[in-house]
Amino acid sequence: MGEVMTNQKGDVLDLCGDLLQEVNNELDDRFLELPEDVRALLIQKGALTQMIIRELTRLIEQAAQKAEKHDDLLDQCEGWLENFFIPLQAQSDGKPVAKSIYLKDLEAMIEEFKRVLEEREG
Repeated sequence: MGEVMTNQKGDVLDLCGDLLQEVNNELDDRFLELPEDVRALLIQKGALTQMIIRELTRLIEQAAQKAEKHDDLLDQCEGWLENFFIPLQAQSDGKPVAKSIYLKDLEAMIEEFKRVLEEREG
């Protein structure tokens, strides 16, 4: 199903690209016949469109970087769960733990949280 949706999106993008090319070709063919003010508006529209595309691309790149950082954080949290929280819980339940829990582990976790929060704000 995911593959079908991807193919449909690809088809829509291809179709839109083809249609846009046809419109651009027609505008190019008729450009000099248009009144000067309409030509100026079309040029401004093109420049604005390019700015929008650049800004959208920048936002997409930012979103991808944030998603990557989020995945890294989740990976780190999984490690904390396995290496810190579960052993701490076992220790709290009176069960013996194979590996001692040191204060430095807690301090490192707190520092990592601070770093992640600073990145989120920055």
